[in-house]
Amino acid sequence: MSKKTIIIILLALVAITGQAQTSFDPDEGCLNVIDISYAQGIGEYGDEGVSANYLHEKFINEHLSIGAGIGYNHHEKYKFSAIPIYLSTHYFFLDRKFSPFVNLRVGGFAMFNAKKVGTNEKYSLSKDKQSFSLFVSPNVGVKMHITPNIGIMASISDEAYLLNAFDTNKNDYKNKLIHDLGISVGVCFQIKGW
Repeated sequence: MSKKTIIIILLALVAITGQAQTSFDPDEGCLNVIDISYAQGIGEYGDEGVSANYLHEKFINEHLSIGAGIGYNHHEKYKFSAIPIYLSTHYFFLDRKFSPFVNLRVGGFAMFNAKKVGTNEKYSLSKDKQSFSLFVSPNVGVKMHITPNIGIMASISDEAYLLNAFDTNKNDYKNKLIHDLGISVGVCFQIKGW
């Protein structure tokens, strides 16, 4: 066998392998994402924190997946932890090994271990229960496959929590969306047969 034939066979194998690693197959299984993020506060009342999330989404087509997720978040200045539960959707712009995406997460959250409550100072929470605990998080990022069923995702997110927090200008507790700008890194994988 000549060197030219070997090179052509190797190039064909690389092309076939590259084509096999384009994207998750929407007909088989679901998209699962586990990520961690670190966030800094946005605006006067924004807060820094760390979070971890797990998402489980079903593919609608090659670009769109819809599902649900759960997470854990700790807010440093407000001194509380939260467990958000939300609906989630991803839109992948390309059906390729490397693709930019947008993601939206919308739901509610349970708060626990709140330490700054009723102190009437900035980053303090009201003693009164909130009527609804809204969680919203739009994300933009990129996905890159390592194998056809496993990939890495990185994104920038705006995590917003509706809190009954102390407003120093009004000298009273008000409902406000507290925003965090986060950088997230995660692993995505497909479980076949789901």
